[in-house]
Amino acid sequence: MVKEQSFTITLCDNIVKVSIYSLAFLLPIFFAPWSSDALDFNKQALLTLLSFLGLFAWMLKTLVSGKFSLNVNKIHIVVGALFLVYLVSTVFSVMRYGSVWGWPQPTSESLLSIIGIFIVYFLVSNNFSKKEIQQLLILLVISGSLAVLYGLFQIFGWYVIPFSFAKNIAFNTVGQVGSLILFAVLLLPLSIVFLVTSKKYLRLLFVVNIALTFILLLLVGYTFIWWVVLVDSALIVILGIIKRNLFDGRWMFLPMLFLVLSLFFIVLNPQIKWIPQTPGEIYLSVKSNIAIDSKTLKDSPIFGSGPGTFSYNFAKYKDQIFNQGPLWNINFTTGSSKMLTTVATTGILGFAALLVLMASALFYGVKYFIVSQSQDKEENLLILGIVTALTAESLAYFLYNANLTLDFVYFTFLAMLVALIFNNEKTYTLKPSSLLTLITTFAFTLIFIFGLGFLLLEGQRYAAEARYVRAIKLLQKSQGETGLKALEQAANANPAVDLYFRQLAQVYFANMGAELQNNKDSEDEKSKKIQILVSNALNASKIAVDLSPNNIANWSARGNVYQNLIGLVENADTEAVTSYNKAMELDPINPYYFLQRGAVYYQKKDYKKAETDFEQALTLRFNYPDALYFLGLTLDSQNQKDKAVDTFSKLLPLLPPDQAQNIQKILDNLKAGKQALEGLGPQQPPTADQPPTNPSDSGALPALPAKDNKTNKTTETKK
Repeated sequence: MVKEQSFTITLCDNIVKVSIYSLAFLLPIFFAPWSSDALDFNKQALLTLLSFLGLFAWMLKTLVSGKFSLNVNKIHIVVGALFLVYLVSTVFSVMRYGSVWGWPQPTSESLLSIIGIFIVYFLVSNNFSKKEIQQLLILLVISGSLAVLYGLFQIFGWYVIPFSFAKNIAFNTVGQVGSLILFAVLLLPLSIVFLVTSKKYLRLLFVVNIALTFILLLLVGYTFIWWVVLVDSALIVILGIIKRNLFDGRWMFLPMLFLVLSLFFIVLNPQIKWIPQTPGEIYLSVKSNIAIDSKTLKDSPIFGSGPGTFSYNFAKYKDQIFNQGPLWNINFTTGSSKMLTTVATTGILGFAALLVLMASALFYGVKYFIVSQSQDKEENLLILGIVTALTAESLAYFLYNANLTLDFVYFTFLAMLVALIFNNEKTYTLKPSSLLTLITTFAFTLIFIFGLGFLLLEGQRYAAEARYVRAIKLLQKSQGETGLKALEQAANANPAVDLYFRQLAQVYFANMGAELQNNKDSEDEKSKKIQILVSNALNASKIAVDLSPNNIANWSARGNVYQNLIGLVENADTEAVTSYNKAMELDPINPYYFLQRGAVYYQKKDYKKAETDFEQALTLRFNYPDALYFLGLTLDSQNQKDKAVDTFSKLLPLLPPDQAQNIQKILDNLKAGKQALEGLGPQQPPTADQPPTNPSDSGALPALPAKDNKTNKTTETKK
């Protein structure tokens, strides 16, 4: 019996360690082609599976051994407080499903991702020794080197992965290009430390990592990255000077090299012509982000709008200036930085808890490094590398956004620091009839049931997403019937995702148009099929709205479906107007909804209301082509020829030659006293304006009736 217990304990302990080792190696390089989000959605699934596997193994080990040990310290308290804030913020979220699961909201900010990351933190900080931490860091560096190497291949246009989404210089296995270079910079101090302390055969690995990071830095010289490198290098130099006995001072040339290099690029910002062009990143300006945060806090000051709901705040509180630029029609999913995003989504408490956590880690880490009398040089250097990396990422949280990989790295580093500097380990024995045993058993049962539930539901979500991506590919290949079945299967597999039903509504309507052109069926059969498709489209759009009533895209799609059914369905015009009114409540300064509501009034021949809406759209977006077009037709319908001529004359210079020809014919008709569209047949708006792009619509079909897709102006480009 003792041998069986010993074997079980050893097995469970090995499962815990292997789970964490696997995450450290796989997470930075893992992606898959069978989901809309090839990166973070798949990384979340991997994190969920391996973190819960490790936790279940630790719980079984505890029950079998009858005892468990915890590294009791103050940072645990702060981490626990941060988790509670995320939990409560999720409960009161304006988009609860997205806050719990992530996709179709940002995956890294979801409660499920936070749970997985915090499990990793718990397991590492309470179970890993110094040697195991070193092994974990080495795996991270190996994974980081592979990620950087592949990222360099992408930047040079050497596409070694055959998937179409990977044939893009901006694609890499970590996230955006800025995320990749930040990830590499976070590993830089650890590579320098290991280069000093490792045996010869391992040094080659760290030399390669440093060299790859150096090359990537030269190629992708984003300003914020150079500031992070500057602080990173300066801290190593300062702490190295304080404890000069740790290593040979000649090794200091490496951090000094990066220190001088960062100063050079910050001060001179040189443009090197032979360096390949790397993609810039569009993000909110700090000023715009702070303005949105301020308005959000007036409504939800304590817990914010919910994890992953920044797009909701952006749409509701953005400034009108966004409408005037070429990038005006996308809802941003994140702010200009991790910290400014946190303010809006988790409120004052979320921001304060994260700030206290970062400050606590740096305080205790630096204090231990300076004050500790430990003669273990290897351990001191390890702490130096981890503290420097934590400092660099803490600064980056104020300058840049995070993703799942970067958050995982931060909390893994934090757990390593806690395991190394806090030695206040307490062992608790589970006696047969003690209160502690009852509480522990209940807690473990609760965790096991919820954990198993999360794993099962995550598997269900994953299967549904694979079917959804297959459906989109089939529909894009004009395989409408097969694609529709696959989309229905996705919605049935995971009926909680509004995106699937929103897309279903559009596909049903598109199939209705195809059915109208079908000459094989009798008129009765055709009529029955069309009635079913219309009913399905309306039901799907209603389900989408019911699932997520604060998602603007759902109201927009519902309004669009009803708008296209005016004259075919009773009260379709009223329902369309109601839908656009709701969209306006959530996105009050977006000219698209005024344009669409005005188009509904125009169809109803309520020209006065239509004119008011088109003029309001033009007030919000100067020289808005679609609004000018419909306003001109509305004025013509009211026999205001001169105003109509003036309106179309403003539209003419805004269009490319092929579209300008039709507008010139309209102007000729008006000047001749004819109706604007006389002799022209059915006309589409000149720019075919598209509904505002929703961040959850990645890989989705264009919404009806397929119009202009743009972004906004008050943004900055990371370079």
